[in-house]
Amino acid sequence: MTPLRFALFGAGFWANYQLPGWLETGLVECAAICDPNREKAQALADRWGVPLVYTSPDDLFARETLDFVDICVPVETHAPLAKMAADRGLNVVCQKPLAPSLDEAADLIAYCAQKGVILLVNENWRWQDPLRRLKAQLETGAIGTPFRARIDYRNSFPVFDNQPFLKTLKQFIIADMGTHILDVARFLFGEAVSLTCHTQTIHKDIQGEDVATVMLKMASGATVIVEMSYASPREHDRLP
Repeated sequence: MTPLRFALFGAGFWANYQLPGWLETGLVECAAICDPNREKAQALADRWGVPLVYTSPDDLFARETLDFVDICVPVETHAPLAKMAADRGLNVVCQKPLAPSLDEAADLIAYCAQKGVILLVNENWRWQDPLRRLKAQLETGAIGTPFRARIDYRNSFPVFDNQPFLKTLKQFIIADMGTHILDVARFLFGEAVSLTCHTQTIHKDIQGEDVATVMLKMASGATVIVEMSYASPREHDRLP
């Protein structure tokens, strides 16, 4: 099987996990890394044996023959880069959240469909083995029909140390972690028919919310409480 060729957009914190994850499959070849910061792109390329780096998406698209792109950059640049790839008939893998708003996400989905390319959102939590094992147990009926559940993601992990840009986000924990945790709720308990959310900002040097409490009423009739916090020291933190 001929490896699929792709370009990675972004050389930030998560690219250091994204790229080796692709290479571990043995089914792809990273042709190039593109990032406005050439030094960061070159360092990542040197570490993982990627032959070329670019600072301009236009230059990359003009020179490289690809099967798909992986977009691992800030959310406001997801749609422009994805549309550039779609215009060239390339499939797109995009980090979450897909776009800054629901309307922009819907527009991007429609755009890629019109161009006839595959658009995938890199949402990985529902594929984690412990969660899939829990889902399998629920489906056996081992605990009966769930009528109430709580998903708890609370810790004091210094997330801003590794990703200082998170301090500047006006939409923080719901867009960053809620994308994962709320999808876990959907995976385990089905779709929601209503949602109520309360948010707080506890860290004094950030712009967005770092605490959120969400109540979901599921189509099954179950009530699911989702707690998220980066401001809650615990006796035994579970991260990393």
